[in-house]
Amino acid sequence: MKRIVLACVAALSLTGCFDVENKLSLNKDLSGKAGFAMKVNMEPMVLMMARMQRQMAGQEGDPTPAELAELKKSFKSTGTSPDKAKMNAEMDKFRKSLPPGVKLVENTFAEKELGFDLGLGFEFDNVSKLALIKLPGKTDAQGQAAPGPENPFDSPFGGLEVKDEGATILLTSKTVNPAAEAEQQSPMGEMDPEMKKQVAEMFKGLRLAYRIEAPFEVVEHNATRKQGNTLIWEYNIENLEKMKPEDLAQGVRVRYKK
Repeated sequence: MKRIVLACVAALSLTGCFDVENKLSLNKDLSGKAGFAMKVNMEPMVLMMARMQRQMAGQEGDPTPAELAELKKSFKSTGTSPDKAKMNAEMDKFRKSLPPGVKLVENTFAEKELGFDLGLGFEFDNVSKLALIKLPGKTDAQGQAAPGPENPFDSPFGGLEVKDEGATILLTSKTVNPAAEAEQQSPMGEMDPEMKKQVAEMFKGLRLAYRIEAPFEVVEHNATRKQGNTLIWEYNIENLEKMKPEDLAQGVRVRYKK
């Protein structure tokens, strides 16, 4: 039973990011700066797993403090929270793997009991190169890529596309729904209504944000709000669940006049 629970953790933890923000600051020649911030808190997931354990054992009610403590210990032993020393070594490799014209200028990392905060800052000579950035993935004891589904945030700007349309520039980026990803990666197949409810509760504090600042005139956009020259897109689990597949595929969209 515990193996089943930990298998769920291994799958769901790949999308257990509760606060993710991308920032772009563009110059007229499409060079500029970019930021990627990710805050992970696995506490809601541990509570969900504890409830699953009790249900599988035929028990009712909320888990006891002792049960939560035991599961936290097991959860941390799965390696869901990065090791700081190992991550620093991976960052050295990451710097060397960046595409020409992209430079890592900021790297902050703070480990928590059941999660971490990661902040990365980049400078680039052309915004289109950001899509080539790929963060270090999970590896096994031999340093090889660990099996399993990819984390959708391993490529922080992976969905970014920039099209020069002559008189205008179209910038788009796909939007990820982590709750839907978690359902697809469940090792138990299609989730029943109760499990879906618990997954939704786990992602209750989810926040995804995208900020773009540019010196161009905006022709059209689908941002949720605007502050001066900055367009802001913000998503939570409620509005992500309401979005149609075509809306998720379109995601961030803005057309600038050159």
